[in-house]
Formats: sequence, structure tokens, C-alpha cells
Amino acid sequence: MRHLLVSSDDEMLVELLRAALPSDSVLFSARGVDDTLERLARSSRVDIVVTDDPEIVAAIRDEVPGTLPVVLVPAGAKPAEVARAVAALAEP
Repeated sequence: MRHLLVSSDDEMLVELLRAALPSDSVLFSARGVDDTLERLARSSRVDIVVTDDPEIVAAIRDEVPGTLPVVLVPAGAKPAEVARAVAALAEP
């Protein structure tokens, strides 16, 4: 089971990913840098962060110790592409 935090202002990103990812994926959502960092601080269960905001990536690298995997979703990426990127990070 993978726990993903999806951080985006695009409300549809979470729903599109929910449909594209395996059923054992648990998705949480956040908006903006502050909300994302707060959720990460409160939950040790997040395995991967998915975001379309480079500022979120930079904030995670600055504020979160360790090497939490982050997938930066390019504009116009298809959910299946994002799902493949998430799967690649989750592989041992």
C-alpha cells in the first residue's frame, strides 16, 4: 500500500490520479507550500509526493529531512504517465 500526497491547485489532478493508480494507493491532497509542509509534518505515512508546482518540490527539499520521493508533474501530463512515474519510484 502506497500513501501519496497530491499537492496541486488543480482539483482534478487527485481524481484523475485516483483513477489511474492501483487500488492499493491511498491519496491525500494539499494546496500550496504551507498546507503541503503541514500535512507532511503531521503524517509519517506519506511515501511519495505528487505535485505540479516546482515551489513545492523546492520547499520539500529545504524543509523535510531525508529523501522523500517527489514526482513533479509537467503541464499537460496524462494521468497514466504520472502513474508510471509513481510506480517507478515505488519499485525497490
